[in-house]
Amino acid sequence: MKMPFKRTLRVKLFVIILLGLILSISAFFAGTFALNSYMKNVYMSDTNTQKRSARQIQSFASYVTSHSIKATDTQALRAWQEQHDNVYILIYNNNDIVFDSDWMIEKKGAYKYVITNSETGEIIILLQDNYGNIRKIKRKASSSSESQKKSDAVTADEGAYYGNSSMLRGDLNEFDYDFYPVLFKDGVFDVCIVDYSDDTIKDVGEIAIFVICCILFIGVIIVYFGREIGRMRRLTNEVMDIKDVDINGPITIHGQDEICMLAENVDTMRQTIIEQLSREREAWQANSDLVTAMAHDIRTPLTVMAGYLELMQNKEYSSQEELDEYIRISAEKAEQLRTMSDKMFRYFYVYSKGGEDLNMEMFPAGPFLDQMLGEYVVLLGENGYQFDIDISDKEAEIYVDLQGMKRITDNVFTNIRKYSDKSKSIDIRVYIDRRKVRIYFRNYINPEGGKAESTHIGTLTCQKMAEEMNGSFTTCRKGKVYEATLTLPNMLNDDDSHVPTQGLTAILSRK
Repeated sequence: MKMPFKRTLRVKLFVIILLGLILSISAFFAGTFALNSYMKNVYMSDTNTQKRSARQIQSFASYVTSHSIKATDTQALRAWQEQHDNVYILIYNNNDIVFDSDWMIEKKGAYKYVITNSETGEIIILLQDNYGNIRKIKRKASSSSESQKKSDAVTADEGAYYGNSSMLRGDLNEFDYDFYPVLFKDGVFDVCIVDYSDDTIKDVGEIAIFVICCILFIGVIIVYFGREIGRMRRLTNEVMDIKDVDINGPITIHGQDEICMLAENVDTMRQTIIEQLSREREAWQANSDLVTAMAHDIRTPLTVMAGYLELMQNKEYSSQEELDEYIRISAEKAEQLRTMSDKMFRYFYVYSKGGEDLNMEMFPAGPFLDQMLGEYVVLLGENGYQFDIDISDKEAEIYVDLQGMKRITDNVFTNIRKYSDKSKSIDIRVYIDRRKVRIYFRNYINPEGGKAESTHIGTLTCQKMAEEMNGSFTTCRKGKVYEATLTLPNMLNDDDSHVPTQGLTAILSRK
């Protein structure tokens, strides 16, 4: 049995992987959006930007004061710069640049633009990073004369130190930075420190978001496999409980995939074993009852025969006629014991062999039954028995073992000869329909006939043989009327008519 395609474990795994990808990608974009929103609206807000810049200026001023650094001491300034990797330092003395950490701009891969207003002498320095943010530094001219002196400096029309002015766009984020006066050993200079810590935070945040999304994807897969492994573990425990504790223990059947199909098959095997054990117990009980009944049936004629033999041994008879009567009765009881032992042997032989020795053949039902029943009818007819026979002329085929059919009919006609009333007609009917062939026997019981066996060995043997041929044998007594019916499958309309089959009992008896 194949499970529907959409329910297989392979398809479920594909769906789970796809779901994990969708969740992780969605989480990545959501996390990136949240990170960008935080950086733009919170971390890089004007207030927080100015606060960080002021803290950096305070730290720088403390360093300058504690180390008595001159504004021209490039080595000392670079030392502080290296300790604060995410800052850009620009130092002015009036309109002159004293210190400019351009190498940090190159390290960040950013662009620097210097724009000079030739009329006012105002200098605007723009720093554009890879995320599209622009940090703007404004420097007003100290005097008109100095501004005129600087009129030969680089202007907006002349380009920039790095990059290209065409990179500037109106849709980029802009952040303003101010100059603060710092006391150096050689005087007061204007210092502007631009904080680039947001780049590091953003890089770390994006890496963290990526790692979290990968963990989310792997987590979805792990949860799925954990669930499926849990189902397999539960099925394993249930099978072990059935094996070691109680075969009637439940098997959990949930879902519609291969694990569910495995659970269904295990449960089917469990039910089959339970049914087989039940049949074995029933057979054991039936055999026990049979032995008990046979002990009674054997003891009765054996007791009678032993009594008459003792009378003859002690010569307790008065005439030759009485002796002959004793001998006749003893012989009759001996024959009864022999017949009973033959039936018992036949019963145990059939049950022990099962369907192993069957030689199944296909026969046309009408002619086959007409010939087989006719032989017994002729034989009993010569002994005064009367028959009313009606065999259907419909076409049918039966798949039977010839010897098994002879045993069944021999048992039926033996009972007719022993217990049937000769004064009443014996009915034999053969009914044929699309699926079944039924052989029906009906006779009146002779009120003066012997008592029937309590073991019913013959009937049990017929039932067993019929089961081996995929049929059934039933008997019924209604007052003085005894009925027996043998039912066989009509193989003419059966799709499996050319395939040898055996009953469930035969199959189980081989195991």
